[in-house]
Amino acid sequence: MQVLPTAVRRRTRAETDLEDAFTVLSADYAGELGDRAGAFARFAATGLPHRRIEAYHFTDLHTLLTHAPAPLPRATAKPAAGADLFAGLGAARAVFVDGWFRSDLSDLDGLGEGVTVTPIAAALERNDQALAALGARVAADAAIETDPLVALAAAFYSDGLVVAVADGAIAAKPLEIRHLSSGAAASAFVRHAVVVGKGASNEVIESHESPDGVEIHAHTLTELTLGEGAKATWLDRQREGDMAARFSTLALDLGKGAKLDHTVVTLGARLARTQVFARLGEGADLASRGATLVKGRAHADATLVVTHAGPHSVSRELYKSAVDDEATSVFQGRIVVTKAAQGTDGRMGAHAVLLSDRAEAKAKPELEIFADDVACAHGATVAEIDEALKFYLMSRGIPAAETEKLLIRAFLGEVTDAIAAEPLREAVEAELDAWIDARGGDL
Repeated sequence: MQVLPTAVRRRTRAETDLEDAFTVLSADYAGELGDRAGAFARFAATGLPHRRIEAYHFTDLHTLLTHAPAPLPRATAKPAAGADLFAGLGAARAVFVDGWFRSDLSDLDGLGEGVTVTPIAAALERNDQALAALGARVAADAAIETDPLVALAAAFYSDGLVVAVADGAIAAKPLEIRHLSSGAAASAFVRHAVVVGKGASNEVIESHESPDGVEIHAHTLTELTLGEGAKATWLDRQREGDMAARFSTLALDLGKGAKLDHTVVTLGARLARTQVFARLGEGADLASRGATLVKGRAHADATLVVTHAGPHSVSRELYKSAVDDEATSVFQGRIVVTKAAQGTDGRMGAHAVLLSDRAEAKAKPELEIFADDVACAHGATVAEIDEALKFYLMSRGIPAAETEKLLIRAFLGEVTDAIAAEPLREAVEAELDAWIDARGGDL
């Protein structure tokens, strides 16, 4: 199956690996590819994005991805051990291993009346009507549909969840979506569609883990739709292994008066890119925060596009990074205010602290405004730890080894303090503290 025009450009090994994997997938689906073929054609038209593509200027996947391991078939392999950070929260749990839903490891009881969770692979087998929720947000925005990572996930997804919360329903407990690895080198593609009805509410915790020393490519594509007056919280926590590449896209559609509280925590992976594409209707309210801690030679990218499509909507984005060793953090954020979005209030901030003279942080916040009655602002800072503050703490009797730890914790606290659920906040803070403590401080 020839999908890349060889006369146009030379393919990389990773692109060839992906073409070979899609050829295998095509045979498996035996002519029932549906939108997958179109999605892979969109990817093939450009290939892996490079620095000349503005959205990937700081994260050149054409260079950073040397090859791509093949997806694994469904199996019952035991997942590699990982830190079960949220075990004590009493959440319902959907577990994926190597990209496949595992009912034997999951427990979806107790979510309450009006909340349904359907695994996608099972729905595909019976052509379930729940699958109609897939693709709505992606197809509505050409910038999302043509994004190479979105196209890859839409072409390859093996499994995922369709979560539906009926109008007026309130989920009785949080839903944790836990992504694990069996410890084998593999690519895993998972797709979720979450629809929260009018006046309903829901809480989702998404967790990604894999062991060190194993090459894993983890792709997730999530479409989250909030109806009129709906409320949701979404925490995305990633602690992949030191050879992993993790790519996540969250496509949001917030209806009239809807409200979403969104937090991203990034602590692992050799290469990570988190993308958020948000559309805000009239009176919608989005709060999106991120805490990124990277070390070694890791590269972590957070990219956001927030479009205010209706009047009187509000958005707040705050992303903070602590960058150690030779690692790199990237923040790209754009607030777009359409002509119809009068009365918009949008504010975006990106701040990074460099913990090594070899660390690097890049930030590019932008505003694109087509309305005249708005209050919008953006800002970015990159700096080292303030020596004056370190001296102040030491002069108060705090040991030198503890001063940097305290200052890093305080710097990230603005992100973690905003997590409303106390058990969830404490679990995240404990993991951040462990990362900070492990680096040892300035001795």
